[in-house]
Amino acid sequence: MKIESARHIHAALLANGQSCRAWAITHGYNPRTVQKCVQWFAPNTGRKPKRLKAIKIMAALSEYLGVDLVGEHHD
Repeated sequence: MKIESARHIHAALLANGQSCRAWAITHGYNPRTVQKCVQWFAPNTGRKPKRLKAIKIMAALSEYLGVDLVGEHHD
């Protein structure tokens, strides 16, 4: 599945059996923060996260979904 928008990210999470909120709680993040990161930094926005927490969230989502959402590899 090619992920381009926030809706695609939400659909991919649901396909893996978790909502965005459930994923956030499971991984120790505030659900609202994850929601905002998904909206602000989805691939079709052309924006890349600069703050460490946003980079970590998007990198964790990338790893969980098996796609690069950050645009470059972050550890």
